[in-house]
Amino acid sequence: MTARAPQSSRLDACISPTARDALAPGSRDRLIAQESLRIRWHQLFDRIPLLSARLPDTTDLYEAFLEWAVAGHRRLDWRMHLHFLEFLEGRDGGGAGIPLRPQDHIELLAASAARWFASPEHRQRGLALTTAALAPKVVVALKGNAPLERGRVKLAQLPGLEPAPGIHWALSGPGDFAVLTWSAL
Repeated sequence: MTARAPQSSRLDACISPTARDALAPGSRDRLIAQESLRIRWHQLFDRIPLLSARLPDTTDLYEAFLEWAVAGHRRLDWRMHLHFLEFLEGRDGGGAGIPLRPQDHIELLAASAARWFASPEHRQRGLALTTAALAPKVVVALKGNAPLERGRVKLAQLPGLEPAPGIHWALSGPGDFAVLTWSAL
């Protein structure tokens, strides 16, 4: 019978490839960590098929992203794709030698908005996301009025929105985007 890793090590291994590799090969804990990392890989890349198709090796990039996110204490909740964009911008095209295009920004922001719909921590109806590469355009997410009403994600133009460095988001309780208070990632 193999000894189990401490609880904190097992939890860390579910988000960190380095922590996963520290677990005993073939152990139950390592298999669970590997499956958890695989699920998160799908959560990240399945929602950005156009960008994923341009990346030469998503496995190495994904593992580098996770280590970067863990080291920076970044939450991989609905903001996971925003952090991935931040990571890619900091690596000049993800270190893969491909420059990011405005379409890549749109795809990543839309993926983040789609994850936001399911976020239990936000009761607001609206979310707006933008980057310097997109302004004055924004990705807008609007939850339905009723629980079973579909939400929508659209690309919209906000006149007067000046490009600012970084990734910005704003929440709107009633879903009215006339007045937005932007937060930087």
